[in-house]
Amino acid sequence: MKLAPRPTDDDLEVDMSPMIDMVFLLLIFFIIASQVIDEKPKADIPYAAYAKVPEDTTGRLMITVTQDEKYFVGQIEIDSIEALTERLALEIEADPNLRILIRADGDTKYKINEKVITACAEVGANDLIYSAFEE
Repeated sequence: MKLAPRPTDDDLEVDMSPMIDMVFLLLIFFIIASQVIDEKPKADIPYAAYAKVPEDTTGRLMITVTQDEKYFVGQIEIDSIEALTERLALEIEADPNLRILIRADGDTKYKINEKVITACAEVGANDLIYSAFEE
């Protein structure tokens, strides 16, 4: 029994619409993901021989201190240590178990860091950690 030869289709085309849909979905994902990434104020975090990476930094209020005595809560610049104390008082009212992450520039003098620690103590925030890279 002889079978008839199959017709060859030279018109075979690949449907591109699923691929275009995937490209647009990936494009939308990366646009949204890039907006979610939060920018931190610039600070040269120091290295420490015995630095430990904290297990959980989520939910911590980030305070950045620069060497020229500028304070940032998150990305918002705070004018003075008094304004920082007021902001911390508002935050501690909202969350009595406030946890704080202090990102101090490596060249920041201790006097400036001491002001931040004192401001935290005045409002009752006692769960503080400092950022440092492991050597």
